Amino acid sequence: MKPASLPKSERLCSRKQIAALMNKGTVLFHFPFKVFYSFVPVAAGAPCCQMAVNVPKRNFKKAVTRNLLKRRTREAFRKNKAPFYETLAGKNKAMVVFFHYVSPEILLYADIESHLRNIIEALAEAAVKETGVSVDTCG
Repeated sequence: MKPASLPKSERLCSRKQIAALMNKGTVLFHFPFKVFYSFVPVAAGAPCCQMAVNVPKRNFKKAVTRNLLKRRTREAFRKNKAPFYETLAGKNKAMVVFFHYVSPEILLYADIESHLRNIIEALAEAAVKETGVSVDTCG
């Protein structure tokens, strides 16, 4: 597997997992995304992070536009995920993440990528804090 790829195993496809994430996951708002994330048990051979992207039909009527924004988001995540995955692997954590695009405008790729970098840093910090809490309660 290439280090900068986004294979099918790293995409969140299960409707049940997405629904559970929306109901019980932690919410992080960073324009232009509302991010739902949750920590899951680490499984052997499973990826340390699974992600999904949603662009609402309410704001973008044409499927071409929705697909463009989803492609831009996935590409930005793919290019910037390496340090985040290293953090998760180092802390022995697994995470599911759902990106909900909330901006009513079509942002350029550079803007989406810069915002997504900030979100990934915040998620990495959350993983470190989560690890710190679980270590304190175990010891």
